[in-house]
This record gives sequence, structure tokens and C-alpha cells, in this order.
Amino acid sequence: MQPVKIPAVKRILWCLGAAVLLLMICSKSSPLYPLNDWMDANIFYTMGKAMMNGSVLYRDVFDHKGPLLYLIYGLGWCVDHTGFFGVFLFEIAAFAAFLYWSLRTAELFAGPLHPAWALAAGVPVAAGQAFAHGGSAEELCLPFLAWALYEVLHFALQTPADRRPVSLGRVAALGFGAGCVLWVKFTMMGFFLGWVLVLAVFYLRAGWLRQLGLSCAAYLGGMVLSTLPWLVYFGVNGALGDFFGTYFGDNLFLYSGGGQGDTGFAATLLAIVQKTYWGCHDTPLFAVLAALGILWMLLRRRFAGAVSMVVLAAALAATGFARGAYHVYYFLPFGVFAALGVAPLALAARKLSAAVKTFRNLLPAAGAAAALAFCLLTCHNVGQLLRPAEELPQYQFASIMEENGGGTLLNYGTLDGGFYTVTGVQPPCRFFCVTNLPMPEQQEQQNALMESGGVDFAVSLDPSLGERFDYTLTAQAEYDGGEGSITWYLYRKNS
Repeated sequence: MQPVKIPAVKRILWCLGAAVLLLMICSKSSPLYPLNDWMDANIFYTMGKAMMNGSVLYRDVFDHKGPLLYLIYGLGWCVDHTGFFGVFLFEIAAFAAFLYWSLRTAELFAGPLHPAWALAAGVPVAAGQAFAHGGSAEELCLPFLAWALYEVLHFALQTPADRRPVSLGRVAALGFGAGCVLWVKFTMMGFFLGWVLVLAVFYLRAGWLRQLGLSCAAYLGGMVLSTLPWLVYFGVNGALGDFFGTYFGDNLFLYSGGGQGDTGFAATLLAIVQKTYWGCHDTPLFAVLAALGILWMLLRRRFAGAVSMVVLAAALAATGFARGAYHVYYFLPFGVFAALGVAPLALAARKLSAAVKTFRNLLPAAGAAAALAFCLLTCHNVGQLLRPAEELPQYQFASIMEENGGGTLLNYGTLDGGFYTVTGVQPPCRFFCVTNLPMPEQQEQQNALMESGGVDFAVSLDPSLGERFDYTLTAQAEYDGGEGSITWYLYRKNS
């Protein structure tokens, strides 16, 4: 594709259209899916719903992600009370912004590009294993990471004579974005620590000591602005202890075995390398694109840019993979580096289109068609595409509950299965589901609620609840959401 200057509005519309195209196929929050059945997404949804209905996060309802994530899901609930369409709109906005900054990053090397090239950065991310089911914390943070990546490359690729300090307003805005990531999932903050380190080295080499101090203050000021609303929210509700104790304390010392086993430097480094390898193995396409981009920079003698990218990736891996278990979606933030490989591909295609002028105008449409086909053929979620809602236990049980007069519901003994979502029922207690934190009080509270008959219905993966509590098995449904078959059981309190 030849260099084409396109107005900003048209560029934005292309990125928005590309986000809709990719996420309609790849995200289970899409209207083409009956339900986003991912348990994590349903926990976020229930937390956000409870927040919008007056419950205080962490104190009244419990999970251990950041409060901004629950606010996003809560706003999504305001749009759709029993589904994920509202969340899907936020996913589209976030992914469109990610595509926009990825395109801008590729243009740093290739010059003006047709916006269809945004698809080349988006397809590996949306269709890859790391995307999971859609609606992850990592996905919603992609635009902040992609924007910061663009800014550091834009600075690093200039010649020393042309470099000027980044404006304080822009630094403050980037600090605000980093703060947003902090309050979604703090394990991604390594990326921004790397960002600060890279800029600090450039500033120190240039002798910009005063500007470095002012920039640090502006960056921290932006982070403070993103933090103040949460200090006010939890402070007014007397829940600052719950906030910090859960989000930082539980995540650092309880989540996925944190604090257990060998935590020495060698073991930590091995864990980082091993999990990075697993991520590249599980989602190889954007890893290949990132490697292609870095190699291309080295061959073009863009050493400052290549080193900056390695530092950012290493810093991201250090905070994301040093502790705890590995889940495939942890690798999704590395998708921002896929934009680096788009530039050499675009330059090669530009030469080809110049030689084959007949097809030049067809290339954007052909690219969109190829992106759609690739997603349909490779995305692991498409097996659930257009599945009838009545096949899902969530809708079957919701119908049975409605026929029996409705009532309260407990998701017993496991992660949130989406039954609160579909029924529209509010969580009945703080531990409305059992998370993967080793906290016995979660199961103890649920047991106490069941022993007292505190809810009208309960759903569980346990077929023997009727033998332990005064509840009768009302229905059961086998279900395979793409990760193996499970059987859900619906229990009703005995009169």
C-alpha cells in the first residue's frame, strides 16, 4: 500500500471499524455470542453491578482486581443489566484506541500508512490465545500501553540533535494513563517503570536534570490524579483498609501461591524466562511480529529504539511473571509490541503495490477480508459463535428460577459461573463466589449462608449439596464452553 495521507477522522473511523470487526468475532462479549461465560469476566461484572447498586468494593463484595476494572464493568451493567453488551462497547473503544496507537507506532518507521494496516497489529492480538474470552483486565489496558509505547519510540528514534524534552502536559497525561493501569491490575506497571527508566537515561545523557525532575513530578502528578477518586470513594465509605489490604496485601501475599517456595534471584529470573517462553509458545504471532520489528530496527541501525523496546518488554515481564501462577492471558500486554513488525511488512507491501498498480485500490478491502477470515479460522472462541442461548445452563436455570417465583441466589464453592449475570440477581454476601485465593473464610461464609437457608437457590459444580444442606436438586446441565465439559447443578431451598 502506498503512502496515503488520511484525515484524522477517517483514521479514527477505520480503527473503530476494525475494532468492531475483530471483536465481533473474537470476544465472547459480542452480541454474536449468547454469553461471555468466562468466570473471571462474570466476577468483574458482578462486582461492578454490586458497586452500581450501593455495595462498597472489597468490603461488601470481594474480588482482588483493581477498582477501575469494576467501575468499567459497572458502567457496562448500566447499559445491559443481564448481559455483556455494555462491556462490549468499552472493549471496542479500548481496542480502537489500541489500534490507533499501534498504527501511529508503525508509521514512525514506514511513514503515512493506510489505516487498514491497523488490522495487521490487531489480528494477532484479538485472535491469539492470550486474548482469552474477551473482557480481560489486560485487554482494557492495551490502549494505555500502546500510547506509552508510541511516545517512547517517537522520542528514541529522533537524532540527539533533534530531541527535545517531552512536554510536561504530555508526561502528566501519560502518568494519568499509568495510574489507570495501576488501578486495573498493578502487575502491568513494570511497563511504565521501564518507560520512566528509558526516558530518564536519555534525559541524563543529554544533561536535562531540571527537566527530568519536572517530568518526574508531572508524571507522579498524573498518577495522583487517577488515584484521588479512589481514595475519596473508599475514604468516604470507611473502607481504605479493605481497599489496600485486598488489592495489595492479598495479591502480593496470597494470590497464586505468592510468597511461597524459592523467591531468590535465580529462581525469580527462571520463572520470568519460563513464563515468557510459555507466552510466546501459546501466542506466537505477535511475538514473531515483535521480534521482526526489533530485528528490523537493528538492521536499520535504530539501536536506541531497539534497546528501548527490549527494556520495556523486560520490565513488563519482570512485574508480570516474577510471582504466582501463569495464565495465558497474562501475555496479552505484550501484544502492543506487534506494531513493531507491521512497519517492515507495510514497506514490503508498498513496493509490491507499486509494481502491481491494478490491485492497489483493492488492498485495504482485501486486508479486511483476510483479517476476518483469519479470525474465523484461528480464534479459539468461534466454536461458541451463534450458539443458542437456551443451550447454556445459565439461561436454563434462570428460566427455572423465574417459573418458581425467582428469589435470591448463591454461586456456591467455585468462581462466578455467570448465573448472577443472566438472572440479574444481586450477590447475597461478601463472598458471592469462591476465588482462587487461599482464604478459608470464603467457603466458611458460604457454608453458613447455606446452613441458615439464607438464599432461595444455589448453583454449584458439586452434585452432593442436597446431602449437606436443606436444599433439593432441581436441575442439572452439562456444558462445554471450549475448555472441557462440566456439569452445573441448581438447588432450591426446601419449604
